[in-house]
Amino acid sequence: MSDQERLSVLLAEPDPESRLQIIQIISAEGFQVDAVETREQLMSRENWSDYFLIILEHELPDGNTDEFLPEIQQQAKNAELMIITSRSEVQSMVLAFRNEIADYFIKPIDRELFRNSVQRIRTERAVSSKLRQTQAQLNAIVESAIEAVITINRRGIIQSFNSAAEKMFGYSAAEIIGQNVSLLTPHPIREHHDQFITQYLETGISYIVGARRELQASHRDGTLIPIELSVTDLPQFEIFAGIIADISERKQGEKKQAELSRAVAVAAQQERRQLANILHDHLQQLLIGVRIHLGIARKGVHSESEKLTLARADELLNQSIEVTRSLTAELNPVVLHEEGLPMALEWLAHNMQERYNLTVALDLDQAVSPQAELTKIVLYECVREILFNVVKHAQATHAQVGMHSISNQELEITVSDDGVGFDLQQFDQQKTEPGGMGLSNIEYRLSLINGKFWLDSSPGQGTKAHIIAARESD
Repeated sequence: MSDQERLSVLLAEPDPESRLQIIQIISAEGFQVDAVETREQLMSRENWSDYFLIILEHELPDGNTDEFLPEIQQQAKNAELMIITSRSEVQSMVLAFRNEIADYFIKPIDRELFRNSVQRIRTERAVSSKLRQTQAQLNAIVESAIEAVITINRRGIIQSFNSAAEKMFGYSAAEIIGQNVSLLTPHPIREHHDQFITQYLETGISYIVGARRELQASHRDGTLIPIELSVTDLPQFEIFAGIIADISERKQGEKKQAELSRAVAVAAQQERRQLANILHDHLQQLLIGVRIHLGIARKGVHSESEKLTLARADELLNQSIEVTRSLTAELNPVVLHEEGLPMALEWLAHNMQERYNLTVALDLDQAVSPQAELTKIVLYECVREILFNVVKHAQATHAQVGMHSISNQELEITVSDDGVGFDLQQFDQQKTEPGGMGLSNIEYRLSLINGKFWLDSSPGQGTKAHIIAARESD
């Protein structure tokens, strides 16, 4: 019996056309082919030792290869594995080779290339050169990838640099292969890049490896490029593989959106100030004028019923004037613009006591009061929104507002209450429910000044809101 007659191939392919094509190619080379269509059929086999090669479609009807690949490798320890797929994803390709896959084909399959691959796998199986073959395939994938793909060794020296990377960074592969990858990083990271690699190799700790990060890279001409970087450690090859996307357009879009949002917020505030001025300068004056004339009319009235009617009208006018004053203050708190955030918060505390019987204690560091107009408005409105939430949801009688510096650049405002508290696990649901806590509004306002917001709470223990903002954000 010849070597080929003793070697069998197991094929898992649900597509009839692809299955027939692969069977014809392999059978023509003299190999025995056993075919299955599903993961269940594949894993029910008992004769794993019969196969020198197992060919797997990445997407089977009852599961994809990533989910059960380790089990197959455990069962068929002496078999080489090949993946075929109709999807071209660099991440999946890199993961496949990391798991010691012998080859990776994207449909439609080139018959000649596929036949050569099967023969090569058989030959390399005989000479135990799996590593060399896998490295060659990995290089082909890297070179054809749409994203920039760079591989480096354990010393940070560039080993491969595909065409997309050449276009992104302005270097040719010939001139940059053999250089330290730190050449592509900006100062001062460049001076410490090798230390980051050494630290990872010694401790296994890194905020880059195994994660996707937004960073800045350096073009050949010195221009900084905003990138999204995903780094995979391939210890069996003693290399790191980095997949890099240029996110310049996305960042420009985000910047324009932020600028538009800020402009809309400023315009909205200007409209509120105009409306407040109308209420103050016109409507309030008209109401006060009516009250004066009403007072004059009351002096000439002798009938008790008429006096009661006019007295009631005067009372309603007073209430209307108070409402317009309150609306004016809420729409455009003059004290905020003229006296600053601490004084505005004092007025707000007094207003919460007067209107809602909520006692608000203040602990404000006057030295950290922001001067930027938009920052003052956003922080004031956020604190007011939180205090309204305390009144509506917390069942609290006391609250405390604090404002302190946490660095030369940032301040923190806290709003705490002695209310019922809530389960933080329900936080996301409460943010989006109609009639909920309005926390999305707070987060949106803070996004205009690049602020941060979170809550600490538990049932029966009250709630504490945290706001972090730059002391100067405009």
